[in-house]
Amino acid sequence: MVAVLLALLLAVSKGELPNDTGSDGASKYAAVQQADLGTALKIDFAAGDSVGVRQAKVTDWTPYTILAFTAVNPGKTDVHLTLTIKHAGTKGYATRVDVPVTLKPGKTAVSLPVTAMKNTNGSAPDLANVTRWYLANTDDTPVTVYLSDIALTNGAPPPLPTPPAATAAAAAVANALPPLTPDTAYHIRGKVGDQTVDLVVTVEPVNDAAPSPTPAAVSAAHGDPARLARLKAAKMPAITHPVLFDTPEADAICGALEVFPPDNPWNQVVDDWPVAANSAQIIAAIGADKPLRYNPDMGFVLVPPAQARIAVKNIGYVAESDPGPFPLPENVPIEGWPGPTATPQPLDAAQRDVQNAGGDRHASVVDPVNRILYEFYQLKKADGGWTTTQTSIFDLKSNTLRPDGWTSTDAAGLPIFPATVRYDEIARGMVEHAMRVTVRRSRRAYAAPATHFASPLTDTALPRMGERLRLKQDVDIRGFSPAVQAILKGLKKYGMFVADNGIDWAISVAPDPRIPILHEELRRLKGSDFEVVTPPKGP
Repeated sequence: MVAVLLALLLAVSKGELPNDTGSDGASKYAAVQQADLGTALKIDFAAGDSVGVRQAKVTDWTPYTILAFTAVNPGKTDVHLTLTIKHAGTKGYATRVDVPVTLKPGKTAVSLPVTAMKNTNGSAPDLANVTRWYLANTDDTPVTVYLSDIALTNGAPPPLPTPPAATAAAAAVANALPPLTPDTAYHIRGKVGDQTVDLVVTVEPVNDAAPSPTPAAVSAAHGDPARLARLKAAKMPAITHPVLFDTPEADAICGALEVFPPDNPWNQVVDDWPVAANSAQIIAAIGADKPLRYNPDMGFVLVPPAQARIAVKNIGYVAESDPGPFPLPENVPIEGWPGPTATPQPLDAAQRDVQNAGGDRHASVVDPVNRILYEFYQLKKADGGWTTTQTSIFDLKSNTLRPDGWTSTDAAGLPIFPATVRYDEIARGMVEHAMRVTVRRSRRAYAAPATHFASPLTDTALPRMGERLRLKQDVDIRGFSPAVQAILKGLKKYGMFVADNGIDWAISVAPDPRIPILHEELRRLKGSDFEVVTPPKGP
């Protein structure tokens, strides 16, 4: 007979409490007496915040098969949490474990299989060396929960509480049903307390983790012939040295640069695409009342074809990166530089992260002659050379996507430069490509042209990476300035892709001082002004 192992991660009944909160103590916790749990841990989560244990007491989780605790949700709606586990192999988001936990109103016995835990990129976690764990609130509002002891065990999961008499009939009906299978309907009749139940339940198969059909399979999708004609007629100036994004020279080069083929997803016209069936749910999940925003953060540099190539040390996503050496010039801008202040940070200081700002530190290098894009994630300069945690190379002459399941410098596996709003586009009066948008909560799924997800959440109301949104055609944009109208026209015609987790409804704009401040005008638009679209059916 195998002995049952038990290890307490947090012995709430003995007075143990967490020792870490995510946002400067915004969430609160305390030991209290609770009717269903006795001595319990009460956590008042701030929206999107976390509570947990730094320097885990139990570091080796491999002898155990289940992580279990009992929770009470005193509210009237579901609470969505994520259990995050960091370990010796954790180098960032992709190499930590995130397990979604849904708490229905009332009491729930939670049982999470340790043996099935994976890093968010699908790799095996080092659960023999756990360093930290915490529970995060993934809802947009503050929530309160009560928790019992949190334990690891290799025994059977604890049973769910016996349903009270009022729900016994419903439980009996549910237990009597045969296994649910797709395309089958079940007629359920009976009583739940004093309520009569008469339901027809159908099951629809869903495969959220799989990408949608690639754009090449959608023959009805098309680009704009006028855009292509303009590009073909433009003459690209000679490029003899690295050119920064905020110059007339860059404007002339970009004005003649064809970024991806005409039928590429970034260039497809979507103003006549059908609205997705779940559009309203996705817009609500992102935030129908939240404003449109922008980040003036994504600069770029244009380099000549003979630009010297140098080695860049990759210290992160090596398995999902493209190898160098790279044509990286000394004046490569880092995301966020020069910044909004009146006295901008010197470029060399930004490259070295002198202010220790951290962050994504995206960088884009474009070879316009060969039409090749090089992008870097967390690029940093030191006396010994450059380091990065991800490198992506995109052939701007091709529709080839990154390998299925691979990330890029953007979480969705997408390029950033083709999505960035530039000054030359605003000056012409219209942004002629899809843009990128960030959302705080995305789904564990992706749709082409995205190749990667970045979330443990499976709620089908949440947007997938690569989800395409469009400004509604009936939104009146006549009262906006010419610069903002150029962006809004593009959002109506080309839309935007969900590309990363971040601020809700935030698009990316080059930090070009020639582009006026857009905040107040863009914020006049709300999430409800947008809709999710889906590719049209081919003939």
